[in-house]
Amino acid sequence: RYGAPPPHQERHHAATLGTFRLRWERHTEFDSLIVIQESAKVGFKRPPIELLPEDWLAGLEGELVAATHVVVEPAAAAAAPEVVEIERLFEGQRVVGGRVLGDSGEAFTAFRHGGDGFGRFYVRDRGMSRGRVGRLVQRLVEIDTYRTMALLGLTVAKATTPQLNVLESRLVALVGQLGKTSDLAEEQGLLDELFAVAQESERLVTLSTYRFSATEAYGRLVHDRLKDLRETRLDDFQPIAEFLDRRFEPAQRTCASVADRQESLSRRIARTADLARTRVDVALQKQNRALLASMERRARVQLRLQETVEGLSVVAISYYALGILTYLLGGVVASELLK
Repeated sequence: RYGAPPPHQERHHAATLGTFRLRWERHTEFDSLIVIQESAKVGFKRPPIELLPEDWLAGLEGELVAATHVVVEPAAAAAAPEVVEIERLFEGQRVVGGRVLGDSGEAFTAFRHGGDGFGRFYVRDRGMSRGRVGRLVQRLVEIDTYRTMALLGLTVAKATTPQLNVLESRLVALVGQLGKTSDLAEEQGLLDELFAVAQESERLVTLSTYRFSATEAYGRLVHDRLKDLRETRLDDFQPIAEFLDRRFEPAQRTCASVADRQESLSRRIARTADLARTRVDVALQKQNRALLASMERRARVQLRLQETVEGLSVVAISYYALGILTYLLGGVVASELLK
C-alpha cells in the first residue's frame, strides 16, 4: 500500500504525500484517483502521476477507463493564446477551447490521447481563486470521464444493431405468415416462433438496458458540467461545447435510437403474439363448435334410435300381452263350452 488507506466504506479520501496530494473518490461504476502537484514547470512532460510507484499503480484493481493530465498556468490578462503554442502542447493535434467562468480563465483540449496514452487539458488562469481553479479542473476532468463512460454504450449499440435487424426481419416474415396458416397446428407453430423471437428480444433488452440508461445519465452530466463552464468563444478555436455537440451527441442519439428500437420491437412482438393467440383461440372455438355440432348430431341420432327402440318395445310388449290375454280368454271360453 502507498500512503494512508481510505477508511472502510468511505466514498471520499484525501492524503498529502510529500510534494503532492492524492484524492480518491468512489462513484457508482468507477473509482477516480487524482494526483495534484504545484510546480514552477508548466507542461505535460513530467506529470504528477510519475510520482507514484509503478508497482503500486500496477496493483490497482479494475480497468482504466479514462486518464487525463491537466496543466494550470497563470496568464497575463492581455495575453491572447497563440494557436501554434497551444497545439504544440497537444503534439500538433486539433485543439478546441474557449473562455470559461465569466472570462476568468481559458481551457483547451484535443479530446485525444497523447503519446503517453493520457488525454490533456490546458488551463490558463486569468485571475481565478484557488477554489475556483479547483472547481474548474474538477469540471473538466468530469466532462472527460463522463463522456468516456457514456461512450461505452456506443459499443453495445453497435453490437446490438445487427441482432435487432435479424429479429425485425424474422418478425416481418412471421407477420406475413399470419394470414396464410390453414390449421391449428400451423397456428401453434407460428406462435412458438413468435415466443422464440420475443425471448431473444428480451435477452437483448436485459443485456443493454442498464448500459443505455447509464449512457443517458452520463450524457446529462456532461451537459450539466458544460453549462457550469459558462464557455464563450475564443478566436481561432472551436468551443468545447460545440465540439461535443457535433462529436458526442451523435453517439448518444445512436444509443437512444437503439434503445427505442428495442422497445418498439418488444411492443410489436407483443401485438403480433396477441394477434396470433387470438387466431389460435378463434381456431379452437371453431374446432369446439364443430365438435359440439358433431356431438349434437350424434345425440339426435341416438335419441331417434332410442325412440325407435322404445316404439318397437311397446309393439313387442303389446303383442305378447295380447297373446297372453288371448290364451287366457281362450281358456275361459273352453270351460264355458264344457259346461
